[in-house]
Amino acid sequence: MLRLALLAIALACISACSTASKPPAPPAPKWSVNRDAYEAAKPRDVRVEISLAKMEARLLDKAGATLVEMDCSPGVPEHPSPVGTFRVMEKKAEKRSNLYGQYVDNTTGEVVVARAWEHKGPPPPNTKWLGIMMPFWMRLTDWGIGMHVGGFPRGVSTSHGCIRCMEEPQRLFFEKVPVGGEVRIRRD
Repeated sequence: MLRLALLAIALACISACSTASKPPAPPAPKWSVNRDAYEAAKPRDVRVEISLAKMEARLLDKAGATLVEMDCSPGVPEHPSPVGTFRVMEKKAEKRSNLYGQYVDNTTGEVVVARAWEHKGPPPPNTKWLGIMMPFWMRLTDWGIGMHVGGFPRGVSTSHGCIRCMEEPQRLFFEKVPVGGEVRIRRD
């Protein structure tokens, strides 16, 4: 009986040691809004400040008070986000990328080629190219850099130069910042 108990304990220890634990999930992005100040702010009086180092974007009123603050994800080192002061050139609530997307079956819509960046050459038979959704798009450059909704883990650069944002705070930025509104992107 004692041998059986010791054997059970030994097997439990061996199986516990051999089970690899999952690495912790990356932290979820965070955001906050000063709802009263946000509602009171006039679109002509707001501006956006983005810190690439801190990976955060802030919507500020004319006095510099923060209305909305959110984590964001800038460009990866091979495709960095530009630095400087920009004006919002275009806004589209439902924008699809014309560079990054996938090929989907014409009939079923099933994904045939998941990552078809810069769709060059003929598409696979019976497919169509579908650009990735970039909701609440705010264009900052002529060459296709903007702020938009896109998934990302907190503290990780993930884009090809755009500023990826969480949906709810980006909707607030989109609603308040007018075409022509200022967006300042800093390295610090």
